[in-house]
Amino acid sequence: MRRTITLLVSGTLGDVRPLVALGVGLRNAGYVVRVATHAHYAPLAQAHGLLWRCVEGNPSDLLRSDDAALTLDRGALRGAAATLRYICRAQAVYARMIDSATEACRESDALIVSLASCWGQLIATALELPCIWAPLQPITSTARFSSPLLPIHHRLARLSYSIVELTTWLPWRTVLRRWQLRAPGPRHAPLDPFAQARQSRAPFIYGFSPNVVPTPDDWSPHHTVAGYWFLDDPNERLSSEIADFLTNGDPPVAIGFGSMSGRRPHDDAVLAITALTLAQRRGILIGAPEAVRLVTGRRDILVVPYVPHHLLFPHVAVAVHHGGAGATAASLRAGVPTVTIPVGIDQFFWGRRVAALGAGPPPLPRRRATPDRLASALVAATDDAIRVRAAALGRLIRAEQGVTRAVETISACLGW
Repeated sequence: MRRTITLLVSGTLGDVRPLVALGVGLRNAGYVVRVATHAHYAPLAQAHGLLWRCVEGNPSDLLRSDDAALTLDRGALRGAAATLRYICRAQAVYARMIDSATEACRESDALIVSLASCWGQLIATALELPCIWAPLQPITSTARFSSPLLPIHHRLARLSYSIVELTTWLPWRTVLRRWQLRAPGPRHAPLDPFAQARQSRAPFIYGFSPNVVPTPDDWSPHHTVAGYWFLDDPNERLSSEIADFLTNGDPPVAIGFGSMSGRRPHDDAVLAITALTLAQRRGILIGAPEAVRLVTGRRDILVVPYVPHHLLFPHVAVAVHHGGAGATAASLRAGVPTVTIPVGIDQFFWGRRVAALGAGPPPLPRRRATPDRLASALVAATDDAIRVRAAALGRLIRAEQGVTRAVETISACLGW
């Protein structure tokens, strides 16, 4: 009898795509794979032959209405106030999400969760299912570096992970407690999913490259850095508009801000267009509708609503993005120089890793980004030393088999 594994996925597209790629690998290994996620991502899962179960409500959607929540982009005080507003507004959404996710996970043989769905550990405990964590950024405590979500002094590294864990679940404790009283399983289990994971020694299988973040030597053996999980569709192609633009001039600069693009669209468009002009570079602006009017009549800048990073980045001179885990993985894999403009969350961590590896200049925080500074970063990114290091790192990442290693590790952990 084939076993059913449910991947519980929440968050942004950058959170979802790698888990769908992992699901495809598990399906190819013979498992029945269900993706429990929000309706917006159902076509993505189903297009790759995976079953879909609905998870209602996505707190990440609320972030689009407040550009300061969960960031330091507009200052610490404004960011804190915006984050508190977000938490208050998201309580009802969070309750709907965990209730529907519980139903979606029934009749499973195992659950796989990520950071954005870490509350799935509580569901696994309630339903008495094995739970495997599949985060896309380091969240296990280490003395080697502070939490990617709280980049403080390295001497306080372990403290940073404890703080992040608390802030991940404590704001939702009332919702979680009410859910626990309705759910099956023990009524007094810890509401802290990280504590439950440690108590059960849940395996952690990380979806990033050991060539980008080597495995810390103080992690226990049930933590594995498998490599990136890329979702490549052989049927996807660049549009004729993009293909023509690429062939009619020097390699352009690709600029896109992913899940951060809706926060200040006009300012981002002006920043990108002016920087490209100052640096005298051609450019492709991704997901920047505000830029369409601003580049009317210009043949050196193309604006597109969306393009898969894995198709475009190998053809550009520099990739500029917010430093999200997925965008960083794509630009490093392509072997092109990367400029990060982080806003918050784990983006500063990935931007610093890019610079430390020599694959791009130091990150340019969005709150400090000006056209002059971005233009200077574009010039710095095309330095020969950076281009050589980025290309070498890309070859290493392309040689990895992240999904294969993750599937092998999951199978070994489950022992089926």
